[in-house]
Amino acid sequence: MCGIRGYIGDEDAPPLLYNGLKRMEYRGYDSAGIATISDAKMLVKKDTGKVTEINNKLDFLSMRGNIGIAHTRWATHGGVTRENAHPHASCGLEVAVIHNGIIENYRSLMENLMAEGHHFNSQTDSEIIAHLLEKHYKAYEDEKQAVLKTASDLKGSFAFLAIFTANPNMIIGARKDAPLVIGVGKQGNFLASDILAFIDYTDKVLFLDNREIAIVKGRDMQVYTFEGKPVEKEVTQVAWEAKDTSKEAFAHYTTKEIHEQPQTLKAALYQDPNKVQEFCSAIERAKHIHITACGTSYHVGLILRNLLARLAKIRSDATLSSEFSHDAELIERDCLVIAISQSGETADLLFAVSEAKKRGGEVLSILNAVGASLDRESKLSLYINCGPEIGVAATKSFTGQLILVYLLIFTLLNDTRRLADLRDIWKAVEEVLKMEDKVVEVAKKYKECNDFYFVGRSLHLPIALEGALKLKELAYNHAEGMAGGELKHGTLALIEEGTPVVVLNPEDETYQEMLSNASEMKARGAKIIGVSNRPHEIYDDFIQIPTVDELLYPLVEVVPLQMLAYHTAVLRQRDPDYPRNLAKSVTVK
Repeated sequence: MCGIRGYIGDEDAPPLLYNGLKRMEYRGYDSAGIATISDAKMLVKKDTGKVTEINNKLDFLSMRGNIGIAHTRWATHGGVTRENAHPHASCGLEVAVIHNGIIENYRSLMENLMAEGHHFNSQTDSEIIAHLLEKHYKAYEDEKQAVLKTASDLKGSFAFLAIFTANPNMIIGARKDAPLVIGVGKQGNFLASDILAFIDYTDKVLFLDNREIAIVKGRDMQVYTFEGKPVEKEVTQVAWEAKDTSKEAFAHYTTKEIHEQPQTLKAALYQDPNKVQEFCSAIERAKHIHITACGTSYHVGLILRNLLARLAKIRSDATLSSEFSHDAELIERDCLVIAISQSGETADLLFAVSEAKKRGGEVLSILNAVGASLDRESKLSLYINCGPEIGVAATKSFTGQLILVYLLIFTLLNDTRRLADLRDIWKAVEEVLKMEDKVVEVAKKYKECNDFYFVGRSLHLPIALEGALKLKELAYNHAEGMAGGELKHGTLALIEEGTPVVVLNPEDETYQEMLSNASEMKARGAKIIGVSNRPHEIYDDFIQIPTVDELLYPLVEVVPLQMLAYHTAVLRQRDPDYPRNLAKSVTVK
């Protein structure tokens, strides 16, 4: 969740660090800060609030130095206070640290350090790292050994950066179960939790693997394992461009990304046919298939499970990654685990993948971020190629993942007709985006309703779940997605006069049954919002979608639900890009 960034080079660090903080705002945060070294002195400025507000108060840009670290914090240990904001410094201001993760043994470490005379200024687990580094540096008089010893003391997950006044030409980073990457620039080097933190300045990246540290001295860098052994690393050039992260003419990133979907759907289909066939072959030969994902990506997994069963007659399980450990005993050698993610850094998902590999499972993945932890843990990855997604709520990444699921299924079946239809589906999505005025009309009509229901059957059920999730995320409405056949098993008790119900009802095998469900709810006072290619008198409001192959409707019908959530959020004066209490990538369990 937290964002970390460091810089060392020829330029003034504060402007670069400040820009990095702005870049990392989409991750979700409640406080921010910067530490630099100038004239052998450590300077730390930090506070709660938005980055711009803190800068207006503290003036980050007045700081000096060619080395520094910056952080956006999401509170886990300790409340939202200035003292708990990062960076954290050691007692003598000799070391400053920023940290992402959770230190599980922080209490015992703190008690020992306090007994040795260390004084703590915050209630965070992160401050432990600064004091441990100070302690071990005094013992070894070597920054590398201090970091290695500190890493061995810590239990839990962490990515941290540290700077030392004793060596103002060096940043050290360490990684265990949390992302950390190095950007190799012409005027200096960057370390960060996220490529977007430095994409303005370089597209050359070095990915740290688990249990590795990086020592960056000016232009030179060396990577070591936690055991102190040197590691050779290759620099990767990433395809994302800085311009991809601008809002352009749109009011928010979220609506920009919704409107990018015709292009991103086409981009997702630019795949190496050999890799797609290899993925399909792994599905065919697997004794059993386990699909795992979190949040929005889990809804993609549900559709994959449905299509595998319905079309390929292949049985699979779909499990939330946070629940995967309870099913891990079912993993055995020759099982296939398909992991689905946008960031490839979600902690629960990476834990599930690690558990599967320990038991002999083969891991394949569908994700957006090339070189992410999930990518490196997978035998084979397919990339959705949708570019950076800044809005916290997944939109274009959802449809990118979903179109790859269809590509795999139709390739598996050698269904050339549907593959051709799939390559043209972007045109239908473009048509749906032209219905935005109608979606705004619906949003205005129901914006004050605190309870929303989304109902679907078969392939439409995961889209109902996704529509409800988007409305919860962006507009803070209570919303539920449910199966049409389950209404009589409790939910009808909640339907009363004026309750808005979104019915996903394009013409396919579920059409008539969903009309019956809509009739049941309307008879009890519900306002029926129909999403279909065919109008019907039962709908109080109708959002029309184009007629497509019945299997492909999920790719089309989810778009008006994204727009509904976005416009409802704006009308309710919510910030759709940065929903409260949420972060883009959940990097702690």
